[in-house]
Parts: sequence; C-alpha cells; structure tokens
Amino acid sequence: MPSIVVYNDEGDILYQNIVSGVRELVKAIHDGATLPGYSESTTSVRINGMLILAEQIPVSKPPGPKLTAKQCTVLQGLASSFTPGQIAIKMGISEPTIRMHISALKKKFNADSRDQLMAMAGYLGLCDPYQNKLSD
Repeated sequence: MPSIVVYNDEGDILYQNIVSGVRELVKAIHDGATLPGYSESTTSVRINGMLILAEQIPVSKPPGPKLTAKQCTVLQGLASSFTPGQIAIKMGISEPTIRMHISALKKKFNADSRDQLMAMAGYLGLCDPYQNKLSD
C-alpha cells in the first residue's frame, strides 16, 4: 500500500497516512479533496519539488523448514521468553528433551545461536512473541 507523508520546512511531519492505492491518492490530490483517512482540517500543501508515486512491490517470504508439532510448541515457548525448564514443565517433558528440540531447530534454520533462530522464525511468522500460551 502506498503512503503519503507531508513534512514542513523544519522536517516535522504534518500528515501521514497509508491509502489503499495510488489511484485513490492521485484522485484526492487532483480533486482537492480531503486526504484519505484524515478527518481533521489540514494546512494547505504546496508541492515544492517532485512528487513521486509508486506502488510498493510485495516481497514474498521464503518457506520455512518443516517442523514437528513439538518443535512448533518449543519455538513458541522461546518466543514467549520461557526458559527451557519452563517449557519442559508446561509441555510435561524433560528439560534435556527441550534442549534436544532447540538443537534440532537450530540445525533446521541453520542458526548458530538461539537469537538467530528466533530472528529467522519471527521473520517467517512461525511464532508470535505476544502469545503467552503453549499448546502441545
């Protein structure tokens, strides 16, 4: 989705919004209508220079590695900041087993550290740090 940002001479943002498409934005500018999604009265905007409108090209994420259900649960536990011991208690299995799952996950993601593992898993959307529940 395109966005519009209007700055004043001091570099402060006067207006910022994301619109559903470039056509909507061009029509609003051409017709002198209220800028989409902005209900307050805006100061008059004079274009001093160049106006560039471009659609953002969606970037597809690479597919993640195949994970078992338990590996997904361990990954979610790590994303929720649980320790391996806490994950083990919540899943009802031993801590060494959790550590084995973490090692297997690091191999599958080709990660050298737990931080790298979590960064890659988060980028791929395989875990949610705001979900504090573990499901087995």
